[in-house]
Amino acid sequence: MNKSELLKFLRTGHNDKTVPCGFWKHFGEGKEKGSRAVTAHLEYYRQTGVPIVKIMNEHFYRLDVNIEKPEDWRKIQSKEIRDTHYTGYLEEIAKIRKELGKDAFLLATIHGILVSACHATDGPGVFVNPDNTVTRHLKQDPESVKAGLEQIAKTLENLSLACLEAGADGIYYALLGGEEHRFTKEFYEKYVMPEETKLLANVMKQGIVFLHICKDHPRLVMFRDYPAHVVNWAVYDSSYSLKDGAGIFPGKVIMGGFDNRQGALIDGNQEKMLWQMKKAVEEVGRDRLIIGADCTLPGNLPEETIKTAVGLCESL
Repeated sequence: MNKSELLKFLRTGHNDKTVPCGFWKHFGEGKEKGSRAVTAHLEYYRQTGVPIVKIMNEHFYRLDVNIEKPEDWRKIQSKEIRDTHYTGYLEEIAKIRKELGKDAFLLATIHGILVSACHATDGPGVFVNPDNTVTRHLKQDPESVKAGLEQIAKTLENLSLACLEAGADGIYYALLGGEEHRFTKEFYEKYVMPEETKLLANVMKQGIVFLHICKDHPRLVMFRDYPAHVVNWAVYDSSYSLKDGAGIFPGKVIMGGFDNRQGALIDGNQEKMLWQMKKAVEEVGRDRLIIGADCTLPGNLPEETIKTAVGLCESL
């Protein structure tokens, strides 16, 4: 499926071509940013033939204020992208677009509001801790932290739109914080959801939105009305199957089918991979499906395995 066919499918929900797929991974130490990151992306997509080019974002959100107590979040101000370190990410997107040409379908990765706040206070990889700074402060003084999250959301919206201007066709919004153990449904809907839905709605006016609901045991139903063309979540770490998700998100394309840590795709078993792909088609239907994994694949998974998966998708 080429770019024009993929865009038509995402916007109309009609697919008379092969079932598309999307698989991605981090590229390892030394290839996170700059020219080496660009080269790693180009090599990966040329070797695998994956039709959706997701550009990894290793440029984490930063703050120029110290956050020591909940009321400190009120000091945060949104920023124009030209005044941030994200200009390096935009350069990577522009270079990948130039090298792959106008016919490649590019997605820019945008880290969600809460996890971006965690990146800026505790660092990458800490959000899984339920007592990270932003989670703790939000429970202690929700109004103060909400004021800061609003400013972070504005910056991320500016970043998303700048990514489209740099050459991306859409964004892959990695939402964290909707896990059952972190906040109550009512709390999340009051203090986080309004800014996320506003951001996504504004981006959706100009580009494609993939909504990735990250981490285990998400309150999937809570995101039923989020603006998005495509929804992806951890099927193998939740109680929601692909079929369940198709019912929860009417009118949206569902992405998934494989566990990103173990099983048929990781083992490279072609027979089992094809069986799982056909099962996903049965659960969701061709008109609403992108074959993919629950999350980012292991960095050591051979490109040849992913190329095989792409070929099997094209045979569906």
